[in-house]
Amino acid sequence: MRLPYRFVRPLARIALKTYFSKIYLNGLEKIPNDTPIILAANHPSAFLEPCILATTLPRPLHFMVRGDLFQKPIYRALLMSLHMIPMYRLKDIGIKGVKNNFSSLDYSYDLLKNNEQVLILAEGTTEHEKRLRPIQKGTARMALGAVKKYPDLDVHIIPIGVNYADILNYRSEVMLQIGDPIPIQDYLKGEKEHPAKIIKRVTQKLTESLEALVIHIEREADEFLCEGLFELYHNNYPTPNFPVQSTNEKPLKRSIQIANKINGLREERKNSLVDKLKCYQANLTQHQLADEVIVQPHKYHPLGVIGIAFGILPFIMGWIFNILPIKFGKYLAENKVKNITFYASIKASMALAAYIVYFPILLFIALFSKSIFLIIFVGMIPFLGFFALQFYEYLQKWTKGRRFYKTDAVIINDLKIQRKEILRAFEQEEAK
Repeated sequence: MRLPYRFVRPLARIALKTYFSKIYLNGLEKIPNDTPIILAANHPSAFLEPCILATTLPRPLHFMVRGDLFQKPIYRALLMSLHMIPMYRLKDIGIKGVKNNFSSLDYSYDLLKNNEQVLILAEGTTEHEKRLRPIQKGTARMALGAVKKYPDLDVHIIPIGVNYADILNYRSEVMLQIGDPIPIQDYLKGEKEHPAKIIKRVTQKLTESLEALVIHIEREADEFLCEGLFELYHNNYPTPNFPVQSTNEKPLKRSIQIANKINGLREERKNSLVDKLKCYQANLTQHQLADEVIVQPHKYHPLGVIGIAFGILPFIMGWIFNILPIKFGKYLAENKVKNITFYASIKASMALAAYIVYFPILLFIALFSKSIFLIIFVGMIPFLGFFALQFYEYLQKWTKGRRFYKTDAVIINDLKIQRKEILRAFEQEEAK
């Protein structure tokens, strides 16, 4: 049953392009169109990665999820219709339940035989952090299992790095990079090798591929420095708001290079950079300024108040009539989620689910009223919501810029000097 998947997919695409301010996706050309594909991604959130990939990749996507969600028949039918495949863990369902994985894997092999795409989250567990955790052997085992059942199957593993700028906050960015395919048949040529050794070699190759695609901060203690430098360089090289989905690979490459360099710096040099960064951020806070306007004060213009005056009414209307589903998703995430890795996933998915219910109710009321004006207005609500979102972000930037121009020039100049010194010190540092 594909109807729910086809119905939810475009809605989820719209929701994600609203939740994220920018979705960077590169390397689509590396995915063969007529070949069975196992997509292997890292796993920094609960289930946002499958949603993002399902809505951005051109071909339908099937993906592995926790099997304990499938225990009730009605849930199982719904989740399967959304292309989800249950994988059972010992700690969730016990040894008897784990045996169900054989049928799930067999189902996946059949999908691959039909040239479908199957996503596996290669780390096995989820953790909200900017680092690659050990890659499990499950991806390689699935690939070899498919070839064992269908010996001529030309299965390719496609590594995908998923990187969130700030997954906990609405309107952040996500950067996805697709790596070079790993053809499984290449590991089966020549002399027969024990399957365990093949699995080990494939897993090692997948690990090496993902290491080049994922922002990796080795130590938690370095996260403050990395995040601070990510922000400085991001503001140095701003990207346009539209289109929301972009193929610009520079933001991710730059972040990976920054993290890799910090990983190699001597401890005393890191501490010196941290001190400079803390001092700069404290001064920004003291004067109620943001780094963004230190670099780009031109985003503020006195005449912008005219545009604000004209836009305030549609902004208010868009905000009022779209805020309920968003607040519902946020409420559930903040009050019901105990594990932080589920926070963003629940907030986004529950807001979408609420909107799927909320908007038809408004539409039904409008149709029942038989008022053409009301019907047109309700039809415009999603567009007003998107306008309100863009207007709010513009208003925030305009306000920051206005504050910049009202700050004493001597203070601004000192902040620019501090900022320049941080970047100069970082760029001159030599790795170990």
